[in-house]
Amino acid sequence: MSNTTVRLVIADDHPVVLQGLISLLGSKRPFTIVASCSNGTESISIIRKLRPDVALLDTSLPGPNGLEILDIVRAEDLPTRVVLLATSIADRDLAAAVARGVHGVLCKDCSADTLLRGLREVASGRKWLPSTLVHGARQRETLREDRSTAFGALTTREYEVMFLASTGLSNKQIARQLSICEGTVKLHLHSIYGKVAVSNRTALAALARSNCDVFYKLRGLGLTVGDYLASFGAARSKAATERERGYDTGYCNRHAFVPSMDEELPLRFAFAGRSGTGAGAWDLDPAV
Repeated sequence: MSNTTVRLVIADDHPVVLQGLISLLGSKRPFTIVASCSNGTESISIIRKLRPDVALLDTSLPGPNGLEILDIVRAEDLPTRVVLLATSIADRDLAAAVARGVHGVLCKDCSADTLLRGLREVASGRKWLPSTLVHGARQRETLREDRSTAFGALTTREYEVMFLASTGLSNKQIARQLSICEGTVKLHLHSIYGKVAVSNRTALAALARSNCDVFYKLRGLGLTVGDYLASFGAARSKAATERERGYDTGYCNRHAFVPSMDEELPLRFAFAGRSGTGAGAWDLDPAV
C-alpha cells in the first residue's frame, strides 16, 4: 500500500474546504491529487476522463450531487471508488448510498486522522462505513418506511381525526367538527396510535408533520378545516380507486375556497405509491 500511488480526485463547492483538503491530502502518502473541482458536472467529466482510483465527493455539489455521481459511476461501470463527504447526511440518503455501493462515507467534522484512515481503507479495496452510523440510519429508515406503510393503512376518518388532533384540537372539538361523538374520537385515536406506533398526541403531531406535507401546505394556504377535509377526502377516495385498478400514481383535481385569497383555487393532488404495497403519500402537484 505504501509503495502504491493512489490517484485521487476531490470535489467540494466550498473553496476553503477544497483548498484545505488539497493541502492535507496532497502532502500525505500514498495520495496523488490528479484533479479538483467545485461542481458535479465537472466531477463526472473528470472521473470519466482520468478514471482515478478514488473520488472524494461532497454530497451537496451543485449539478449532479455526490449520490447522483455515484449512480453514474456505477451505471457506467467506472473503476473509481466513490467516497462521500458530508456536513450531515439524511438517513434515507445514507441508506441509499450504501445500497448503491458507495465505498466510503466521511463527515466533514471528522479528524484529519480519520479522513486519512478512511481514504486509505477505501484505496486498499475495503469499505469505510462506520457501523454505528450505518446501522442507526438503517433502523431509522426502516421505521420511517414502516410508518409510511402504516399511514397508507389509515382510514379516511382516521386521517381526519389525526390531522385535527395534530392542530391542537381537543377530542370534544374534533367531535364537533366531524359531527361524531367524543367517544368515537377516542376510539379512532387509539386505533391510529396502534397503527403508526406512537403513544401520545405530541408524537402523533410530529409524525403527521413529517409524513403528510400536503395537509400543512393546504393549511398554509388558509383553507378552512371543512374545505380541507372535503378536498383531501376526495383525493383519498380517488387513491383507493386508482389502487384497485393497479396504479401506483394518480391525480385528483379539486377547487377549494381560500379565505386568504378570497377566491376559489384549483388544486391538483398527486399521489405516489409503491408497487405491491399499500404505502404511498399525497402531495400538491408542484406543476399547479
